[in-house]
Amino acid sequence: MSVDSAHEDVPALIRLTGRACTALRADEMIVFDWAALGLCCGCAGQPWLRTAPRAVTCGYRGFRPLDTDPPDRAVAHPRAYPYLVGRAIAVDCRRRFGLRRFSCDLPPDVGLAGLSSGAIRDGGS
Repeated sequence: MSVDSAHEDVPALIRLTGRACTALRADEMIVFDWAALGLCCGCAGQPWLRTAPRAVTCGYRGFRPLDTDPPDRAVAHPRAYPYLVGRAIAVDCRRRFGLRRFSCDLPPDVGLAGLSSGAIRDGGS
């Protein structure tokens, strides 16, 4: 896992759009979870976004709270957290056929960039 050391102490700032604030229920939180992509290496994975009841996220000590606007609306899985530090991230929500779909503006390869020691992020040099 490769994380820029210059950003290790800079927290992520998660900003929920108006649509996301409206769609997120009072008893829910945004969770930046971790999806393992390989069986041979526990660090090979990708962060993904979901919602969870506040009672569940507060009850699981592994989730790390994130600075959000509005406050106290998002947490991160311990393996996803390093990919969020030092970033300003916008979370939006769209409804399709009555279902909510939360999304964010993280690059699609944010978790995979760490697998190649930053080669994807640094342009291969």
